[in-house]
Amino acid sequence: MTELGYWASQEQYSMQELIDFVKEAEKGGFKSTLTSDHFHPWSHTNGHGNFTWVWISAIAERTKKMKFLTGVTAGVYRYNPGIIAQAFASLDVLYPGRIGLGVGSGEAMNEVPLGFDWPSAEIRVERTIEAIKIINKLWLKDEKRSKDSAKSSSNDTKANESYDSTIDEDGFVTFTGRHFKIEGAKLYTPPSTDIPLYMAGSGPQAIKAAATYADGLITTSKPKESNEVFDIFDDAAREADKSPDSLQKIAKPKVSYSEDYEQAFKSCEFWRTTQIDDAFNINISDPRILEQKAQKEVSDDEQKKSTIIVTSIEDLISPIEDYFQAGFTQVYIHSTSPDEKEFVKLFTKKVLPYIQDIWEKK
Repeated sequence: MTELGYWASQEQYSMQELIDFVKEAEKGGFKSTLTSDHFHPWSHTNGHGNFTWVWISAIAERTKKMKFLTGVTAGVYRYNPGIIAQAFASLDVLYPGRIGLGVGSGEAMNEVPLGFDWPSAEIRVERTIEAIKIINKLWLKDEKRSKDSAKSSSNDTKANESYDSTIDEDGFVTFTGRHFKIEGAKLYTPPSTDIPLYMAGSGPQAIKAAATYADGLITTSKPKESNEVFDIFDDAAREADKSPDSLQKIAKPKVSYSEDYEQAFKSCEFWRTTQIDDAFNINISDPRILEQKAQKEVSDDEQKKSTIIVTSIEDLISPIEDYFQAGFTQVYIHSTSPDEKEFVKLFTKKVLPYIQDIWEKK
C-alpha cells in the first residue's frame, strides 16, 4: 500500500510554524509527517535549530491521528543508540502506533560542532548498523527481524560480523561492538507497539544495510535514478531472507509552488547548500561556510533541477505519480513554497485527494 505524506523542515521554520503547518496538513487529510533531525541547519540565513524529539511530542499532542517519522536521526555520535531507543519508546507509549524512527549516518554539521570527528562514510555506516542492532535489542524486537541470529549475512561488514551480544531472562541487554558498548541495559518503559525503523542510504553499503537491518529505505533518489538503487536493495533483502515487498521505499521530493515562478524559485534558496557536490559527506559544519560555498558552486540551473517548481498546484500530480510508478511506497512532500500554509491548503484540496483515491487504494 502506498502513502503520500507531509514533510516538516526543522531547520527552515520555527517550532510553532511547523505545528501550524502540520495541524493544517492533518485537517486537509494528510496522515503522516516525516521530519528532519538536525543540530545545525543547512543554511545560516533564516535557519532554525529545533530539537525534533521535543517538537514531535508537542505536535503529537496537538493532532489526533497523525503519524511521525524522523528523516533522519543519526545514531553515530551525538545520540547514543540507547538514548534513541529510550526516547522513541517513550514517545510510542504516549502516542501508540504514531511514532516511527528513521536513522542514518548523518552530516558533519550535526556532529562536529559537538566535538566529534568526521570519519569516512564506511565507518559511519558501520556505526549506524551497530546502533540499529542496539535499538532493536532494547526494543526487544524479534531476533530474526534484527538479523542477530546465528546465520550471518554476506552483506555484513567485518565490523558487524564480530560483536558480542546477550539478552538475559529479565531483558537486560549487553552489547560489545567495534564502535558501541552497552552493559546490562534495559528499557523499563518499553515501546507500546512495534515501532518501524527505517535507514537512509545513497551508497551501496548503506542501501544494503537498510535492506538487511531495517524495515525499509529512505533515499533522495529520483524516479529515473531509482532502478539501480532498488535492485541493490531488493537483492540485499532477499539475501537476508526478507521479502522486498515487505519493506518500505521512502522518498521526499522537494517542491515549491507559487503563481509567480520567480517567487517559487527564490523560495528554494535555503536548500541550495544541499546541491553542493557530495553535500552529505562533506566535512563542513558551519552553515555560513556551506552557504558561501553553495553560492559559488551551485548554479541556478542546478538549483532548479533539484526542485519541482510549479505555478499551478495540479502540476504536482504527475511528478508524484512518477515516484509511485517507480516503486516508492511512501512519498513525503517537502515544500519550500513562499507561503507554506497556502500551499498545504491548496495541495490538500486539489492534489492529495486524487493521489489517495488512485494510489493509496491499490
